[in-house]
Amino acid sequence: SEEPELHDETQLWKDLSVDSWKNSVRNKDSVFYDLYNDTRRRIIEACHKHTYDVVVEVGCGTGEVIGFLEGTDTPRIGVDINEDFVNHCKATYKDSGLEFHVADAMRLDEWWTSMGYDKKYKAPLMVCPNNTIMIMPEEIRDTVIEKMRVVAGIEGRIVVTYWNGRMFAHGVMGYYRKNSDLCGTFDLTDEHVDWENKKIETRTSYKSEWPTTQDVCRWMASLHIDVDVAEPELVNTLEVDHIAEVGMGVYLWLKGVSPANDAVGSARDYYDNKDSQTFYKTVWGENNTHVGRHDLVAEDPEMANADLCTKIRKAQELQEECFMANVKSHYGGAKVRCMDMGCGYGGLLRNMARNDMIWSAVGVDISGEMVDAATRLSKSNPALTFYRESYMNTSVPADGMDLCISSEAFLHVGPGNHEAVLREAWRVLRPGGRLIFTDIVGHPSAPPEAKVLYERIGLQSFQTVEGYFETAKKLGFGELSFEDHSENVSTHYGTVLEALEELWEKKEINIREESKDRMVDGLTKWRDLAPSCLQWGLISMRKLEQTEHSILDETPSF
Repeated sequence: SEEPELHDETQLWKDLSVDSWKNSVRNKDSVFYDLYNDTRRRIIEACHKHTYDVVVEVGCGTGEVIGFLEGTDTPRIGVDINEDFVNHCKATYKDSGLEFHVADAMRLDEWWTSMGYDKKYKAPLMVCPNNTIMIMPEEIRDTVIEKMRVVAGIEGRIVVTYWNGRMFAHGVMGYYRKNSDLCGTFDLTDEHVDWENKKIETRTSYKSEWPTTQDVCRWMASLHIDVDVAEPELVNTLEVDHIAEVGMGVYLWLKGVSPANDAVGSARDYYDNKDSQTFYKTVWGENNTHVGRHDLVAEDPEMANADLCTKIRKAQELQEECFMANVKSHYGGAKVRCMDMGCGYGGLLRNMARNDMIWSAVGVDISGEMVDAATRLSKSNPALTFYRESYMNTSVPADGMDLCISSEAFLHVGPGNHEAVLREAWRVLRPGGRLIFTDIVGHPSAPPEAKVLYERIGLQSFQTVEGYFETAKKLGFGELSFEDHSENVSTHYGTVLEALEELWEKKEINIREESKDRMVDGLTKWRDLAPSCLQWGLISMRKLEQTEHSILDETPSF
């Protein structure tokens, strides 16, 4: 294929000298010094808090960000279109685990694959700081954002920092005027400075623009990316896709793009969806979203005339009581170190903490919406910590947990990934520790109609209880048990369906009609097919001995 025509700004970037760029942001007298340090802090904290296995800076320049991430041993890769910049970085930064390459951001995904990095890294943190994206030609910016998201994938994330349009005048006088050797000379006239649209073009054809928070919101909306606007000057970084104004900068944090037909990515995107969040919070309440013990609700005469949402929440509460009773049957009154795999809103961990069962606990979930809510709802309990991570690849140290728990989370990744799920539980559990979880599984004699259900959530099949047990034994788990409460599945989905339709009729749930229709269709199928196709209950297993399959050889294969 023909090479694309090189844009004049791109050529400018390629020809820019190292000396003119180096230290223009990092100097203490730079107007961007505080933003520079805050950007580095957030990247370092993100590496400590998550399982990002590499940091990739797109448009690394002379390495003032990627080269100064002190305090993290996460591998780092800087890429830039300017060969002189890359050679400077190679000569300047000698840290192990830090490398630099010439690469075109427009073809970032192709380059990533050609280097074999798609096999080596699972969770890249892609960074593009210092308004680099706005110095790129306007017509390529959308593509660069998309390529960064593609490389980030399901478990990674991207962060882009813009120079804050509300501070444009300060930047013109405090940065561009002081760095004419970098940016070129200009007059304070309409020929060079567009004050209204926050744009500058110097005599050397250097161009830049400074967007406001609202500008970035509109830009993301044009790409059909839904982002929240965080409070200005927010110190902590949220896990949801969001925009945050901090001093001279505007941060944009986005999750990566999941491959087509990927069950894990589909589940993450579903739970991060605003209508899904509204649905769960309105019907279940902001606590948990799992199947409940409707059989026990039916036995309670006081619940006979309760409204549907109250019955759903009571069934959930009774299920958690039964779950905790099972845990206590193994641990007695001892407090445990616990990891919740797919923690959702974190309600089960909070319930266990209220019942004095938790010494310390970590909840992990792939959904940023869920993790932010869990963190907010658990502020009063310092023993509980929540991370946005895949439960197949957590940052929890090996052999550090007494107990791993989960509630209907494992089905979302499908049987093909369940060995990885159980292996991660095996890794973090101490010898003798237990994995106790509920899950919706396929009935061993399910009819072909079950395909309707598992294909709705991007799976090729459902796991079975026996399938879990076979995998568990292969990895060194024993003392396997299944407590069957399958009769609750159809009742659960039927009750949720009725509640949704009632709330919609009364105009008491604020979701789009297309979302409501899709939910009604799905809930109807789950209600009607559950008796013949599905099982549900509590599965328990204990870590006994290591086998040849318990730990994977992580030596790279390339």
